[in-house]
Amino acid sequence: MAKEQEPEASNLAANKANVRDGLVSLRAYKRRTVVWPATLLVNEFEFKCMLYDISLGGVRLKLDLPLAAGAQVSIKIKDFEYVEALVSWHADAFVGLKFIDDVETIAAMLGDYADSLQ
Repeated sequence: MAKEQEPEASNLAANKANVRDGLVSLRAYKRRTVVWPATLLVNEFEFKCMLYDISLGGVRLKLDLPLAAGAQVSIKIKDFEYVEALVSWHADAFVGLKFIDDVETIAAMLGDYADSLQ
């Protein structure tokens, strides 16, 4: 019976890889893996969190707080200024944020680090 399940598992792994590759090709901005501290401001509440990837369009952070898609928040990355963002998605303990500011503003905020994102 285990041998019958192996092709299914193999197909599932292939499908996951295809989905991942497809999502990468759909991204508008180059994304980099980071481990940076951040502070998320939701209304008047501040939450310490950790960024796990960043692009000129947004970030993925770890935060065990369910946030509704579309909610507006502010995020302070490392020692940079706060920027406005919208919650794009929330899954498990991760949240995806999309920056509201334009790419030029985000690039200026990130300084030299933005060069690796373009």
